Amino acid sequence: MIGPKAALEFLAFLLLLIFGLALRHPGLLALAIPLGWHLVLGLSLAPANPEGSLAARRLIRPKRLYEGESVQVKVEIVNSGKNSLDLFLRDGPHPGLSVTSGEYQAAVLLRPGGSFSLSYEAKPKRGLYQLQTITVEVRDPLGLAPHGLKLPCPAEILVLPRYEDLSHPEVSARRTLPMPGTVRARRGGAGLEFYGIREYRPGDQVRRMAWKAFARHGEPAIVEFEEERAAEVAIILDVRARAYWGYSPELFEYSVRAAAALSQYYLRQGHRVALLKYGAVLDWIFPGYGRKHGERILRELARAKLGESEVFAELSHLPTRLLPVGSLLIFVSPLIPGDEETLGKLVARGYRVLAILPEPTSAELGEIPEKEVAKEILSLERWVLLRRLRRSGVMLVVWDVRNPLAPLLRRLRAGLGIWR
Repeated sequence: MIGPKAALEFLAFLLLLIFGLALRHPGLLALAIPLGWHLVLGLSLAPANPEGSLAARRLIRPKRLYEGESVQVKVEIVNSGKNSLDLFLRDGPHPGLSVTSGEYQAAVLLRPGGSFSLSYEAKPKRGLYQLQTITVEVRDPLGLAPHGLKLPCPAEILVLPRYEDLSHPEVSARRTLPMPGTVRARRGGAGLEFYGIREYRPGDQVRRMAWKAFARHGEPAIVEFEEERAAEVAIILDVRARAYWGYSPELFEYSVRAAAALSQYYLRQGHRVALLKYGAVLDWIFPGYGRKHGERILRELARAKLGESEVFAELSHLPTRLLPVGSLLIFVSPLIPGDEETLGKLVARGYRVLAILPEPTSAELGEIPEKEVAKEILSLERWVLLRRLRRSGVMLVVWDVRNPLAPLLRRLRAGLGIWR
């Protein structure tokens, strides 16, 4: 491959040769001779394409981590050819990977059978990073014909959203599933809370006898407890860029963390949890249980990005056929004017709706003109939106992202409205 230096020398040689012949000037022709020899010598000393003699391998520890943690990256280059190679190696910079120590690029003379390693430590942002190649430039002694290569060394880094540990939010679905859980089913069965007393039936356990009722009425009776069952929960993360317009990108990160915290809490309680990313497209994870399902949800949240679509610009296109009536729907979004009408209709249809609204006024506005005027307009629109949501029966949590979410959810009760 002819480099820019060789191209420049060849152009200078050609100009000197042309003007020397045209003007019949021997001095110009004499100046062209050393340039020509230098060009020929440099190209003759340039190594052949070394692509087959170089191999790369990438090691990453750990491959799965959370926001704020560091990852160790090591890339090893091996020269299996017969010639020494003057190399310039560069692994990055990769968008989202902030190098904190070590070097991601280096120049090295690699002898036959030798190896060299690049090692650095990085602190990545949330996301799925697929590192495919490393850039290698093989230089010749005179720097006239370098070879640029992309050596494959694939590896993956999964950075999950950091989330807080929630405990006992007082929100449950209206419809339960025929399996054990933590939602009171308003019927007698296995549980901890007292439900009532009924007559004795053959087969009932003696330890559940209501002895005081038996002594008073003379007939055997059984104590019943309120049955606890699992519920259907859908976490709906708003990824519409329109909903976050004008605010710091960090506001969306808080929304992702809230969705992660809620999904992991309800999974720990034994409920069936689904995830829907609503925005550019519909990314739907069907309801499921257990740790593997929780890992699947976290992986999907790690890849969450803002997008835009004319089809899904409004919440009215929410796929309610995927959501059984009576389920608990948790919206994590700043919301935009017009969304309150859709949420009110969901409440009227029999869903229990909880809206987690990260407070934009506590996040910094982006670099937009007339920031103060924009802030006042947004505050007024938000006040109207919250008032309409309260009247529609939606449970609201207005979350100042500077404070933890868990205390707000612990205080939440149906019908108590907005908590700040």
